[in-house]
Amino acid sequence: MEEPRIESGGEIGASVADTLDFLAPRPNADGTWTGRALGEEGRFLFGGFVLAQSVAAATRTAPPGTRLHSLHGYFLRPASATAESQFQVQPVRDGRAFATRRVQMLQGEKALFDMTCSFSADGAGAQYDLPVDVPLPAAADVCPGPGPWECVWLDPTPARPDGTRESTHRHWCRVAASLPDDPHLHTALLAYVSDWTGTGGRPLRLDGDTQGMVSLDHAVWFHRAARADEWLLFDVHSLVNAGGRGLLRGVIRGADGRIVASVAQEMLLAEP
Repeated sequence: MEEPRIESGGEIGASVADTLDFLAPRPNADGTWTGRALGEEGRFLFGGFVLAQSVAAATRTAPPGTRLHSLHGYFLRPASATAESQFQVQPVRDGRAFATRRVQMLQGEKALFDMTCSFSADGAGAQYDLPVDVPLPAAADVCPGPGPWECVWLDPTPARPDGTRESTHRHWCRVAASLPDDPHLHTALLAYVSDWTGTGGRPLRLDGDTQGMVSLDHAVWFHRAARADEWLLFDVHSLVNAGGRGLLRGVIRGADGRIVASVAQEMLLAEP
């Protein structure tokens, strides 16, 4: 089908410009980076914003010709949406094939997020993906998402006789206007998507909001370069709820069905 695109002017254009500014940390004389506040009074930053800004800071020191291929992070404290954030990016190792960075996000003197990430260049090799049978979004199903995103919301897969499900959250998403060709920008936006799991980590109570669900640690593997202004399918699978915590896995696919990123996340599950 011919896919309609929202014009880059107007409200969407302003939202895209705001997103680009949010993902452009400013360098400081002491080697740190400053990320601007989101500006939403009385709110904490959604974890996807924390991930996206941290990735944006990390990629400012990426060796030429490389891209981010993995990250592992811990959410330590909530981040205020009205305060600027400082990012300390520490080179851990620069090898011939891989470069490792440690990123710490702070507001004031308090560490909020701690991440280790790795960069490398893509090499030649065999291609293999587990297939999936999910049709591309129909134009009639597209609805506005947060900020510059547009989405198509899919239901979880049906419950099996024992109550388990193959998928506990699924949605298509893309930024609703064309973006610059900066691969690091698209990686930062994929990092945002990787925390967009809804209630998928709480398979016995998928209805309602995400109150009581708090991200603890998060890992993403970026298998292929992908664009955030093209359709992405995020498919979430809850593995276990135990000890007041839950673990989920997720797969982000491109419109061609190929896997572009994999996600694993542990969260606190507080009873209402």
